[in-house]
Amino acid sequence: MTDHPVASEAMAAILQLGPTIALPDAESIEARRATVAAALTGPLAAGTIADEAPLGGRPALWIHPATPVAPDATGPIALYLHGGAFEVGSPTAYQAFCSNIALSLDATVVVPDYRLAPEHPFPAAVDDALAAYRDLLDTGHPPSTIALVGDSAGGGLVLSCLLAAHRAELPQPAVAVGISTWADLTLEADAHQRCATTDPFVTTAMLRRAARHYLLDTDPRDPLASPVHAPPDELARLAPILLLAAANEVLADDSSTMAGRIARAGGDITLDLFPTAFHAWPLAGDSIPESRDALEHLTRFIRERWHRGPV
Repeated sequence: MTDHPVASEAMAAILQLGPTIALPDAESIEARRATVAAALTGPLAAGTIADEAPLGGRPALWIHPATPVAPDATGPIALYLHGGAFEVGSPTAYQAFCSNIALSLDATVVVPDYRLAPEHPFPAAVDDALAAYRDLLDTGHPPSTIALVGDSAGGGLVLSCLLAAHRAELPQPAVAVGISTWADLTLEADAHQRCATTDPFVTTAMLRRAARHYLLDTDPRDPLASPVHAPPDELARLAPILLLAAANEVLADDSSTMAGRIARAGGDITLDLFPTAFHAWPLAGDSIPESRDALEHLTRFIRERWHRGPV
């Protein structure tokens, strides 16, 4: 785990707001989707371009450096699974952040438009994530050049996709990264009480509603829904994983518990728990120093693990 300095002024200003920025629980799903789209959607980073093309049977946004480093299918690629509590979010909403990842990696980032609840409950999102990963393999991308990255529910989908790939006897990608990962849909972790007043963006009530819509009658301990409950023999066989989380967010224990279980199983896991940040803070961009530093950290982690041969 990395040592981190005292929070910057920009970070501290957001944290002082307390749990006041979270989406209102009473809003309709359409209103929540519109709010998230308005809050997140920004322009592509200068020096990047984007194309729309299907992946795994779903629409997807492909973001590249303006001068692609690898015109063929063998170049490194990051499959990004967006956050949004399995209910909101889209590739377009994430184009600004993912274009910054593409620049930092000097590689393609592809964001699939996986199906959302409540219209498409579990396991639709997991099926779509696995189909996207399988499609990359089938179209010639060596697993040693693939990274899986995601935030919040998308971070949980990254872990679920790794488990699903293992069960489908597919090779693991070179590396995986989860940002503020939602990995335990039981919502029983201590952080839901401990951090109830220190997380400005996410509330347990919001997550409880989303989990209900996503799971329907599925047991929340199903490992493909809540990867933290996967058996040790499966956790030991996953790709090298980096989990980034804020110690003061309600999902902090999802990352720390997941990391502990993978470590005890003998897997390759790195946990970086920031003492003072907010949920999915790397998405905030250059205006917050901690966000810029986290982006550099996660992309360096990926670059160091690409091109080392299949896991």
